[in-house]
Order: sequence, then structure tokens, then C-alpha cells
Amino acid sequence: MKQIALLCGLAFLFFIASCEKKDTSSLPFVKIYDDQNGNRSFTPLSIIKSTQDHGYLVLSAFDGWKIQLMKINKDGVFKWNLELPDSYVNAVPSLVNIDEQLYLVCMDPIELNTRILRIDETNHSVVQVSTLEEVSYPVHAYHNGDHLYLLSCPLSSQMMGIHEVSTALDTVIRVGALSIGMNVDEQLLKHVMHTGKQWPFFIKSTPEKDRFVVNGFCNYSFSTVFLDNNLQFTGVYNGAALDGGMNQLEPLGGNEYALSRVSGEYLFFNPKVQLDPTAIAMATSIEAQGDSELNHETPVLIKELTIKGVKYRAFLASTRSNQLSLKLYDETGKKVSGTYISKNIPIKACDLIQTPYGELLILTQVRVMGSYNRIGTIKLSKANLEDLVTVE
Repeated sequence: MKQIALLCGLAFLFFIASCEKKDTSSLPFVKIYDDQNGNRSFTPLSIIKSTQDHGYLVLSAFDGWKIQLMKINKDGVFKWNLELPDSYVNAVPSLVNIDEQLYLVCMDPIELNTRILRIDETNHSVVQVSTLEEVSYPVHAYHNGDHLYLLSCPLSSQMMGIHEVSTALDTVIRVGALSIGMNVDEQLLKHVMHTGKQWPFFIKSTPEKDRFVVNGFCNYSFSTVFLDNNLQFTGVYNGAALDGGMNQLEPLGGNEYALSRVSGEYLFFNPKVQLDPTAIAMATSIEAQGDSELNHETPVLIKELTIKGVKYRAFLASTRSNQLSLKLYDETGKKVSGTYISKNIPIKACDLIQTPYGELLILTQVRVMGSYNRIGTIKLSKANLEDLVTVE
């Protein structure tokens, strides 16, 4: 794999729409990582800080459900990449750090069960840790600081499973289930093969660790389901069949959440809203502000950022005009700032993290020459972020 670094000073390629400074050092760097084979399509899935140095690991799917790992340094410079053997497919879109070891969760293409792999950065390889035979077609992985949780959707089962894994990562010790009530095999296969809609599956726990929130198929719809610590159902916010529902949610504590939901072809945001974990309700009943310029078919990312020692909630989404829209809210839910990251080629936000240096590193999918999907990264400097929250 070779790297194409796009010069940040070329305003016709990328620019921060709200930035008026002419000094190109104030602009974020943008890098696109090209494929030497030329004709492969990449879907970036997750980015995580290396546990060995100041670099980052990027997880991607390519040519359907095949898996690639890529290492970049702190400046986004390509270091190495690893294409996993064909015996490992369908990586869930979440790299996991457990006790300073990095893991990915994937599937065997024949037996269809789950494999947990440890990433060996030193040897540019992966080591299989375990096989979980009872977990088929994993779609999300989450570690809450105590245990690893997996969300699965076995073919033809009309059920979704929530699995709590032992600390040794080799046994399922608790299971919950969601009844779908209909066959979603077509939707699932297009999702895992990256040939159709990418469903925003997730598992998250509240800061108090007193309940879980799961996004998945349930009760003839795509729904957000609340579970207790025993993975038992307590409440649900149903989508409008498979055409709506939540596409991102971040627990804030005390039954408060930051969220994004879809209704029809529109995205709606609420940076701070109370949800009842025992409610049986529709997602459309949740108060939220619509934004017609945003693309409802692309991911929405919600992350907590610390800027000048103050905590903010960042909402990042892709617009219909192939821009990235970044909005910052304070802890009360008040909007502080918003900006666009613009360019002349299609781009989609896939993941983001705040670096130890106060920067914002965004993982993107960039469409080159109208047909090739490539991995891209954009970095907003600490100064860029401070400018966004500085009152003139």
C-alpha cells in the first residue's frame, strides 16, 4: 500500500469553511491511503490508539468482508498494513482495548462462528485468542471496562443475541436476546458484505453501568432497546419498521443521552435529552432538531472532546453535498460552534478519536476518481479546535 498525501494548503481540495486564516499551518492535514493493486474498494471501520507507540491502528473491510489492518504514525504517515487470511472475515466495526492489548472480533466464513484476535503490532500479525461457537454473525463488540459484549444476528433465526464474554475471552457467560419477528437475512448479508445499507448496530452501557442500550433489529423494526445488567429487556424506542430509528446514541448518565435519529430521509439531533429506560415508545417521539442538509444514509459520530480543559460533545456527520459537518455542544446541550470540512471529492465520516495531544483525528472513506473507495484521515489540530470554541 502506498500513501498519497494531499496538501492541506490547496483550498480546492480541502478547507475548513469557517476558517479565515491564510496560514496553511492552521489547516488540518488530509491523507488518502492508496492501494497498489488499484481496483479494490475499502470501507474504513475503526481507528484506535496504539498501545506501543504514538501511532494508530486502522481497521477496514475490503472486497466485501475481507479484513485489513493498517498502522500509521502520529502524523498519519503509513507504516505497514496486514491483510488477514481468508479464514477471517466480517470484522465488526470496533477495535477494542482490553488491559492495554488490542483486539478485533470477526467470523469464520465456513463455520460462521466468532473469532477473537489479538493484534501483535511488533510482528505485524494477529493471534487467535478464542472461538465462540455459539456466537454467529457478530455485528458489534463493546468493552465496558469489565467485560466484552458482543451483538450477533444469526441467519434465519429472527433473533439478535447479546453475549457477555468471560475475562479470559474464551467463554460466553451470559446471554440476552431480541426477537425480530421477521426475516432480515437479506439486510444482514448486505451489511456484512458491505454491498448495501450499513446498519448502525451498537451496544453501550451507561456511565453508572446499571443498564445497556442496544441498537438492532427488534419487534419488526430497527429499534433502540434498554436492558438491565442481566441482559433482560426493560424498554424500547421502536423505529418506523426498517426505515427509521436511532443511528447514534451516547449515554451521558442519569437517564440523559446525546443522540441522532432518522425519520424518513432526514436526520434529527438532540445533544441532551431524557429517555425512559422502561418506556415502550417510538423513536419519533423523542424531541430532536432536524437538519435537512445531512445525509441520513451515512454514519453519525458522537464523541466527548476536551478543549481548553472544558468538555464538549461533538457531532460529526456527512452532508448531501459531500461535506463533513462538525458541531460542538457544551454540557448543557447548548450549541457552541459548527463548521464544515469541505473538499471536491466525496467523503464519508467513519470514526473519530481525540489524540493525546488534543487533536481530533477523523477516519474517513474517500471516493477517488468517482469509483475507488479509499481510506482517508483528517486531523484537526489543537489550535483548530480551540478556534472553534473561542468567542471573538
